[in-house]
Amino acid sequence: MNPVSTVVRRNVVRAVVASAICLAVVNVDTTFAAASTSPTAPFAAQQWGLSAIGAPQVWQFTQGAGVTVAVVDSGSGPHPDLTTNLDAGRTFFSLIESDGASDVDLKDGHGTHVAGIIGAVADNGIGVAGVAPKARILPIHVLDSEGSGDSRDVARGIRFAADSGVRVINLSLGGSIESTSLTSAIQYAVDKGVLVVAASGNGFADAAPKWPAASDLTLAVTSTDINNNVGIFAQRGDYIDIAAPGVNILSTALGGYKALNGTSMSAAFISGAAALLFSAQPTITSTQVRDILLRTATDLGVAGRDATFGAGLVNLPAAFVELFKLFPSSVTPTFITSGHIGDVALGSAMTAASNTKMQWYRCNEPGLAATNKPADCVEIKNAVAPSYQTTVRDLRKFLRFSVTLSTGTFFSSTNGAESGVWAKTSSVTPGSKTPIDLLIGTASKGKLSITSLDKNCVVKPKTIVASTNATSCKLKVSIKAAAPFPALGFTMLLPVN
Repeated sequence: MNPVSTVVRRNVVRAVVASAICLAVVNVDTTFAAASTSPTAPFAAQQWGLSAIGAPQVWQFTQGAGVTVAVVDSGSGPHPDLTTNLDAGRTFFSLIESDGASDVDLKDGHGTHVAGIIGAVADNGIGVAGVAPKARILPIHVLDSEGSGDSRDVARGIRFAADSGVRVINLSLGGSIESTSLTSAIQYAVDKGVLVVAASGNGFADAAPKWPAASDLTLAVTSTDINNNVGIFAQRGDYIDIAAPGVNILSTALGGYKALNGTSMSAAFISGAAALLFSAQPTITSTQVRDILLRTATDLGVAGRDATFGAGLVNLPAAFVELFKLFPSSVTPTFITSGHIGDVALGSAMTAASNTKMQWYRCNEPGLAATNKPADCVEIKNAVAPSYQTTVRDLRKFLRFSVTLSTGTFFSSTNGAESGVWAKTSSVTPGSKTPIDLLIGTASKGKLSITSLDKNCVVKPKTIVASTNATSCKLKVSIKAAAPFPALGFTMLLPVN
């Protein structure tokens, strides 16, 4: 962050916020092979920060899809490694608002670099991968090419982002004094469930706290290097919450790629990490995400929370372990079926996960819920919706409903076997005449015949007559074969009461 300054105009003092200065630029070696990570990127071997926080280890669960992160900065893009993930931006500059802006980083592309750390596109054969390579980026332009801006513009940008449905707002900027309008805007975003991440400042160890990182409303982020040392430029203070890579960080830049230093970069790592948690569990709150990130951070420096590293270095694998404790990654799917061929079975996924896949199976044997496909079960082609209408192929088979999440596939227990003929009533009254079509149901077109086995009921061409003193009737039901159904039948004990 630039040294703090204030501007006095018309006897009104207003805070001026500045982007975090990025201290070093290095040349990128383009001759090495792609790293064996997923997703892949040609410069992956130079992205030490991704491995340091364990991002590749959690990409098997999510890559940030369904989550939008607002980068309130100098704009983001245009850049081929960002375009797919960029939403149309908005400019709030010099109290003038315009929409559709993507990037106005005319000097060094600070906002583009930050956006690339969060959500550079992966698996596109170029450049780098972001921490959350499938997250959306909403660029909000509030800083000029020198990294300076008006806190009132930043406040307006934050409110716009919060109203746009973002889950995370990244503030790689700060000033020397608290701005009332800026704090109010951050409170507005927090009240709408947004996690606000802020760079803690690059003023070196003795500098005064930077705002808005110093606010309890934000998650304040400091920098570490590849050896888990604090960045030499990083500030200290009780307001620092967590640490993330911020030294020699390779990311997107206007015209290509470059490596930069700063707590701006570190804040972007935390924003990307938060996006992954929000994506993996859409129902999680910003308070829960903040808590998980802090409780699972790897402790650095003095034991416990300290003024140098805060809670410690963000640890995504540990964060996901905690996430799955709070929101179990396994489910027990269930389904309801009448057991009658031709009727619709209804499955329940029992999960709010957005990437749930469903599949119906027909099985030869009954069974309990399972996490591996039972050997006697066969996938039913195209039966991938919560509902499934049974057919003659399910006759005398047992259905299972399965749900596939990022953490595995889970199979329901079975219900009874699917039948082609069944009783439609559970009892009859003494002396009653019950039409056969109200007594017996079937999916077959074969000829139906009923025989009384105990003479307590008299079978007539279209009715069953129960004896006045009978307590039950034993009936044999038979249906002749009629394609596609084979011969069907069963013996029923019909209560008379």
